[in-house]
Amino acid sequence: MISKQRVALILLLEGLASSGVQMVTIRQTVAFVGSSVLCTSIIISCFLAALALGYYQGGKTAPEKFTRALLVNLIVAIGLFGIGLSYPFVSWYFLTVADMTAGIPGLRNPLIHLLSFCVVIMGPLVFLLGQTVPLLLNTADQNTRKSEAAGSATALSTIGNVVGCLLTSLVLMYFLGVGYSIVINCAILAICAVLVISPERSPLNSALLGVAAISLAITFVANVRIPGQLFAATTPYSDIHIAQDTEGKRLIINRSSASYIGRENREGWPYIEMMKQAIFSDDVTGKHILVLGAGGFTLSAEMTGGARFTYLDIDPKLKSVVEEDFLEETIQGDFVAQDARAYLLTNKRLWDVIVVDLYTNAATIPMHTATFEFFSLVSERLLPDGKAILNIAANPRLTDQYSLTMDNTVRRAFSRCVTDITGYRDGLENLVYLCGKPSSKDPVAGLYRDDTTRVTVDGYLSALNGTTRQD
Repeated sequence: MISKQRVALILLLEGLASSGVQMVTIRQTVAFVGSSVLCTSIIISCFLAALALGYYQGGKTAPEKFTRALLVNLIVAIGLFGIGLSYPFVSWYFLTVADMTAGIPGLRNPLIHLLSFCVVIMGPLVFLLGQTVPLLLNTADQNTRKSEAAGSATALSTIGNVVGCLLTSLVLMYFLGVGYSIVINCAILAICAVLVISPERSPLNSALLGVAAISLAITFVANVRIPGQLFAATTPYSDIHIAQDTEGKRLIINRSSASYIGRENREGWPYIEMMKQAIFSDDVTGKHILVLGAGGFTLSAEMTGGARFTYLDIDPKLKSVVEEDFLEETIQGDFVAQDARAYLLTNKRLWDVIVVDLYTNAATIPMHTATFEFFSLVSERLLPDGKAILNIAANPRLTDQYSLTMDNTVRRAFSRCVTDITGYRDGLENLVYLCGKPSSKDPVAGLYRDDTTRVTVDGYLSALNGTTRQD
């Protein structure tokens, strides 16, 4: 029989690792499905469903078999956690499912892929760990009321959940990276397995511990060695990779080519060059430019023209990686590691130019930075003659609900918006919005009609002011 002290420790450690499963799943799938409330809700719902099934199944296990069942569950959980949630496996899974479902309406939706991953990998893992509490209730003293024993066991496991959420996301991922977070959580489960085994070890128990040791070794290779060769850095927010091209380098964040810089001309992506042209078309000497979404810090890599750049990104490690491996020089400007909306809410400073280029992967904008309220906040932080420059990945033909609504949202929040596009195919393209701050002095737009000469007169006056296109 397992001692009460061991039982308490197992419950705490199992709860800690269970929460780690949620945090790691959310983090590892960002590169393939993005970060949104929809993705998080799918992961949490599957987690809770698997946990409930685990409680149910654990309660049905015969009392005399609880030790063996618990040990087997922990050993299998180590393998599922360490291998199933490793980046190499997650990448293989999502890319394979995407290829298999390509062209199949409904099934090709990334959210369906995420749901299948939760059912196939995360669900069984949580199901096994969820059995821990009811299985360990078999160790309760016969004189202890069942309700009291169940309450105490659940409380200990829940305390472990709380600690696990904070430890994995705020400490392990932040300081050690995702790979080591997985290794440490798997090691915690291995400790639980050791605590389950009685001093009189049987050959089978020894064999199971050997399997756990092998699983830990594979976990280390899959989560530390391989990602260490694939990425320049893995952070709580991103997998960062530098890809060498024939004429330059690409900064890849969460499988998305976030930035590009030429080796000789130091130019960036076409949409970045559009933004540069918009920024430097006027005299920017002494002007303050805020860039929300630092990317590769390329807006000021080529020139600053006397402008003062402040880059903001939520990932504090991005700056050092870019300086060492991408730009290979100190960035031109200041860097602030903070959430974009939180920064604008707490910092009342007004800017000459605000650039918005915020993405969690190739096409997903964080929900709280893609609404009318956010864009209105950006507008409020502009000087009266300031301008906002936005990069929005949408369909330039505005044939889908998202692209049409996003276009309307931007134009409602600002005034005098014009759009430059990198292509006109029926798919996602970079749409660069150049917008001004709304003012009561803005002219009211009307209509030119056949029965007046206003179009000729206004056009002539515009030409005199030098605002027409010069060929």
